[in-house]
Parts: sequence; structure tokens; C-alpha cells
Amino acid sequence: PMHPVNVAAGETTIDATAAATVSANDITLDLYSPSGQLLVHGDTLTSPESVHYAAENLPAGTYNLQVCPFLGGVLAEPYTYTGTFATSNAPVVGGTPGSTPGGTGATPEPRYVAGKLVFSPATVVDAQRTEGEPLNWIDGTGYWESGPWGTTTQNSFIHRSTDGLDFHVDSPVGLRPDPGPGGGDTDILTDDQGNVYFVDLEGLVNLGTSVSNDRGNTWRKNPAAVQNAAVDRQWYAVDNGTTGSADDNTVFLAFHESAVGTYIYSSPGSKGLADPVGGLKWQNSSAKAPVPLANDATCGQIRFDPLKRNLYYACNEGDHVRVTIGHVAPGQRTGIEYRNITVPRSPGGGNVGHLFPALSIDKAGNVYAGWIDENDNNVYYSYSTDQGSTWSTPVRVNKAPATTSEFLWSQGGDAGTVVYAWLGTTASGTPDSFPSWKVAPQASKSVKWFGYVSTITAAASKKPVLAQQPFTEKPMHYGQICNQGIGCTASGGDRTMADYFGFNLDRDGAIRFVYNDTTSQHHGAHLYEIRELKGRTPAGGSLNRAVPANPIADAAGDAQWPHYSATGAGPNQAQLDLRTVALSQPTPGTLRVRMTVGNLGSLAPPTGKTSAVWLTRFQALSVGDKGEESYRIFYVGAQSNAGTAPTFFAGSTTCTNIDPGNCKVVQYPVQAAATGVVCGNTISVDVPFASFGQPIQGPTLYNVTGLTFGRNGTDTDIYADVDSAPSFDYTLGSATAGAC
Repeated sequence: PMHPVNVAAGETTIDATAAATVSANDITLDLYSPSGQLLVHGDTLTSPESVHYAAENLPAGTYNLQVCPFLGGVLAEPYTYTGTFATSNAPVVGGTPGSTPGGTGATPEPRYVAGKLVFSPATVVDAQRTEGEPLNWIDGTGYWESGPWGTTTQNSFIHRSTDGLDFHVDSPVGLRPDPGPGGGDTDILTDDQGNVYFVDLEGLVNLGTSVSNDRGNTWRKNPAAVQNAAVDRQWYAVDNGTTGSADDNTVFLAFHESAVGTYIYSSPGSKGLADPVGGLKWQNSSAKAPVPLANDATCGQIRFDPLKRNLYYACNEGDHVRVTIGHVAPGQRTGIEYRNITVPRSPGGGNVGHLFPALSIDKAGNVYAGWIDENDNNVYYSYSTDQGSTWSTPVRVNKAPATTSEFLWSQGGDAGTVVYAWLGTTASGTPDSFPSWKVAPQASKSVKWFGYVSTITAAASKKPVLAQQPFTEKPMHYGQICNQGIGCTASGGDRTMADYFGFNLDRDGAIRFVYNDTTSQHHGAHLYEIRELKGRTPAGGSLNRAVPANPIADAAGDAQWPHYSATGAGPNQAQLDLRTVALSQPTPGTLRVRMTVGNLGSLAPPTGKTSAVWLTRFQALSVGDKGEESYRIFYVGAQSNAGTAPTFFAGSTTCTNIDPGNCKVVQYPVQAAATGVVCGNTISVDVPFASFGQPIQGPTLYNVTGLTFGRNGTDTDIYADVDSAPSFDYTLGSATAGAC
């Protein structure tokens, strides 16, 4: 029920507190304006909850307080509670700024068409580590990806690729790139000087920010970047200034402080290895510091528009998105005047959520705010052509078969073009309501999630055209996606993928997704990338890239070990330098894998490892470890121990768990013997399909990937990831056996 609060003319402040009768029952407390707009959301993870709202010109009228159970609560309802509230006409001192409704813009009439883009098979970004919440960043020299491994591990990872096909973890020891702790939310970007900035959340207490001036070989870290406590979900944005020098570069760091509010800090861009400040020392950018920019909320990635020179920070605020906007003069880092504008209410009749709003900007400075409605689970967007002052009537983005939506992300392209990507399923309901793989793996297969993308042209006009299509060729998740935060653990909910996935545009303006696939027998958050190959790009160009096919070629000379270290990349390992990977079938029941490398004159393992391994892995429709439908990971390989003659093997992966059901490190043990030969620089291995131990039920072997690495003989080893070949799909029976 709503509890009315009558505010008389001249009053300035509302304070309220609510406490659950059973202290273990977690509740939330919301304050709504007379028009029904959510003003403050009180949720500090424990009962009691309180809200404070103050404004010098607080409109008179009837406000409403509402107490709700936290979605992650596991105790039986109904909840009972007590509460008090009070109003005051005391002077407002340092109050958190409120929001102003955005002006009313156009009412678009959308047209929906089928998307015609062609995407690649999934590239394996990391063959061993699982990682939720992946983000990618692309600059002139490489492709960067970051994501957390969990605070229980104190590790987060960075992966880098110079060609966008062959990714390696940025660490000589296979762990985090900079000193711990960490393992929470991450973000990564580069500036126009080539400096790399990485941020990691350290247990909701501190933000650790790091800078690399040598493309990831070494990192310097500030483990306590901001002075606030209970910080969460930080995001980066970079202003490269108006000159080619580092002097006017600024890195912005946005975050929220639980139960307090949102903030945007800033740091000068780095000027090199001798600079102890750039990207490491932070200050509040607001002209009203230390007051928060706005009330606490769940906020998406901050974005900077270099054309209009505005910062935009979109947050969920009840039934609408709130956008904090600040104009930044060249070289300005502090004293920025921010304003809060509300986007129109979501048409679905619910609050915005699942989880982050998605704000993006096109090349003309048009701004797009996107969200998912928690009532109808649809994706909506609204646009502004005047830097956020007025907003269009919202437009629904998704259409069947993407009936239920989750995890929205967006990027702006050429003028009038914006791209939205999300996870979608044909099942109707909320992502929380579906069967959880962790509780009922067999039932979860009734809900199959695919990645979807919609490229919207004429997006900032009355006649937008929305072209929707899937970007994954197979399901990438089954069943429930739990949005209850820490409550997912207690309720048995499935939060394997954590809270989002991301995508960006590459140097040709093409779309590149980085995402998790949990459909293996381990249900781990396996890390993949998919790239646009053919069709119109969001940046306005046209692509006609070849679709990777069997056999696949790989670049020469890219098998260094280590790839990143304080002394730079190590020497190329010719014996592990993949040149081609090919699949064929000498008989219908046998798979032949051929891997050609630079030079097999030596079979030595890379430094620090006892064995060298040549391996090809793939996913195929099969049966999981719990008897459920899954896309198992299978492999065929060869191993040389300390340079001796290789032995040949096959199998299906195992996974090291940090806790039950939480796959962290994938292993490729010798499970079944295979028949193999070495012919010159080619390793050829034959394995009957029956030797894999589980049936391959479909006609397609997905994301076939050749790998070379070094390992030690333990079940928990972190491999030396030396080389990988581009991924391709193979149709069974499509290639006859070739000679070695």
C-alpha cells in the first residue's frame, strides 16, 4: 500500500524510516511525487531503510511512501513493518539535486524489418577462464576486453588481441594484470596517447584504478582511487581534448555510493611512466562537490560526446530513466555544472530495470536512452536532438521471437543510427521467473536465450526503421537469469552471467559483441566474441568480410610466450605457432583433426611449463553432466612431455569449481586415447566419435578453435596461452579425409 505524506506550501524536506518486524526480512522504501514519479529509492541491503528528500522549491501536494520486500528475499511473505515520516520547512543545506522532467519531443512511427547482417562464428576469447560481465574497447592498435572473476578470487582479467581474432590474457602468470585485490566490476579504455586505463571494484569498499603506458606489459595502480565508502558499479569515459597532446585529456570515473547518491570523478590523462597522477589520482568533478549528483540508483556506462562536449550518465529511477548531463569545457576537470533530466515514463507500465539503462550518442550528437521495462520485459528507446532537454515518445525495440528481454547495451553510429543488443527468448515471463539451471537443469531447456541486435536508422526522427535479428547461431543460455543480486545465492537463482554483456564498434565501424555462453556441461560463463562480417555498418560503411571456414589459416609469428611481461613479449614459439587447422572424416564415425605449425623441429614446452599441447576444441549439441541438454565442449589433441614424442588424446572438458556449481577454470585432461601421426610440421589425430563419451546429436560442430599452450600435470593448472587460430563451424560429413 501507499502511505500518503501531505506537504504544505513552504516546506522543504521529507524524511521517512521503515523497519521490518522480522529483522531478517529485507525491505525497500520508495518516495513518490504527487504525479507518481519515483524520487528516492531506499535500499541499503538491511532493514531498517530510510529516505531523505529536500528541495528549496518543494511542490506542495500529496507524496506517497511505499514499502516493498527486496526481490532477493527468501523468507515467506507477507512482510510486516513499522514506519515514521516527517516534513520540515528547515533551510536546505547541501541537499542532493532532484530531477527536472524533460520536454516532450516527437512521437515516432516505427517500421520493423528483418536484419540482414552476417555475423561470424563465435571466437573463443579464453579457453580456460570463465568471466561474467565482459566489456570490450577497441582502439587503433588492438582489441581490449575486461571482466571480473569474482571477489572470492580477488582476480579480474584483461584480454587483448592485436588482430581481433587471437586473444590472450594480459598477464605473464595467467591472472590479473595489476596487483590485487579486486574481482568486482571492471571497465577499460584507452586515450589518444595509447595509454590504457583499467578499474576494478574491491569488495564494495574501494575502486582500484590502474594505468599502463606500454600497451599492457606493465601497470601502475592506485588501490583506493576515491574516498567514498560502499562504492559500486563504476564506469569510465575519456575526453581526448581538442588537441593532439595529453595536456587536455581527462578520464572520468562515474560510480554510485549505496544509499547516498551518484558521483563523477575526474583525473588528468596519463603523460607517461613518470607521471604519478594521470589516471591514478582522482577528484570530484562537480561544481557542487561533495554533494552527490543525484539520488542513489542503478546506472549505466557514462558516455562523453566530443562534438557537443557533454557527459551523460543514465540511471534507473522507478518508471523512467534519469540522465545526468554536464557540459565540459576543453581541459575542464572540476567545477562542472550538472543537471538531472528525466526521460518519459516507460510505456510497459513497470519500472525500468534488467539491469542497466543504455545511453549512447551518434556522430551528430543525438542522444539515445534505452531500457527494459520490468512489467512487459520489452526494450524501449527515446531520443533527444537537443542534448537531453527534450525527449521523444518511447519506441519499442524488440519484436517476436525476442519476447522476453534481458541485459541491454547500445552504441551510437553515424548520424541517426543507433544499435541495441540484448538477450531474448521466445518464452513469456520475467527472467527471474523461469526454471533455474542450478535447481532444475532439465526444465531450464524450455527457455532458450539468444543474443539479439537491432540496428535503428533514422533513429532520431519520426520514421525510425528497426532491423532486428539474432547474432548468436545457437542458444547461449538456458532458463532463469536472476536479477536479485546477492539474493540469488540464497534463493538458488542463476546469476552465472552476472549483470550484463557489452559490444563496441571496431575500426571499420563494424559491430563486435563480447558475451557469455553458459550452455556447456559446466554451465560456466565461457567468454566469446562475435563480429559483423557483411552488411551495412552502424558507422555508415559496408562490409564484405569472408566467413571463416574449414580449413582455417592463422597468422605466422604470433605465438610469443609470454605475450605480456615487464620485459615485453617473449620469443615466438615456432613449435606452437599455428598456421592451419583442418577437420575431415576418414569414415562417418571418425573425426580427423590436422594442426600445422611453424616448425616441429622442437617439441619443447614454453618456459615455466612441463608439457606442450596442440589441441582443437569445439561445442556440439549433446548431454550435460546432469543429463540435461547442453552444448558440450569436446577436444582432440596431442601432448609432448618435456620434449618427448607426442601422445594423442581426446575428451570432453572438466572444470575446477570455486564453490559447487560455479565453474572457474576449464581443463582438458587426457580422457581417451586417439591415433595420431606427425608429418613434417603437421600433427594429425583421428578419434572415433564414440570415444568422446557423450553423443554428438546435431550436424554442426560450433566454434572449432585450434589452440597451443603449455601446462603442468595438475588438475588446477593455469595454462600458458601461446596461440589460437580463428574459429569456424564445421558441418559433419562436409569434408573427406585429407592426407597428413
